[in-house]
Amino acid sequence: MADTAEDNFRIEVWDREEKTHLETICRSPDAMVSQAAWQAAIRRRPGMLLIHYNSRHVMEKIVTPGEVRISPQTIIDGSVHAGLDVSLGDLREWHALRAWCRNCSHHAEVKPAALIRKYGKAALFSTVERALLCTSCDRGGPVRLEIHRLPRN
Repeated sequence: MADTAEDNFRIEVWDREEKTHLETICRSPDAMVSQAAWQAAIRRRPGMLLIHYNSRHVMEKIVTPGEVRISPQTIIDGSVHAGLDVSLGDLREWHALRAWCRNCSHHAEVKPAALIRKYGKAALFSTVERALLCTSCDRGGPVRLEIHRLPRN
């Protein structure tokens, strides 16, 4: 099967030994888009091996600075994206947030604008999740944020 234009530029995450492919972050036919995704991946995937390809050619390969402290997971429309830590500034007007309590499963809609005012656009989901507490359960359990798309009409 031949590669399509989408496969020209891609960014992959591998384990440090380069034996297991963990995820493909970006596929793009545009070099500028791919370069922007590369810079974002370096910031968002601390302590991971990133490989930036142009077709089959390795353009860049690095172990990103920092240590993986928490294995971030972002849930978008019910799908778990392991290793992805979204910032509040990445949210768009068509995104809705829902917070789920890890202890009692209580859930509630959360206004992204209120979180941005309190924590700033650069705040990552992993940081905000640790700061939020459930308003329903007695233990005030930690929450998990989920991103959902608003209906189109």
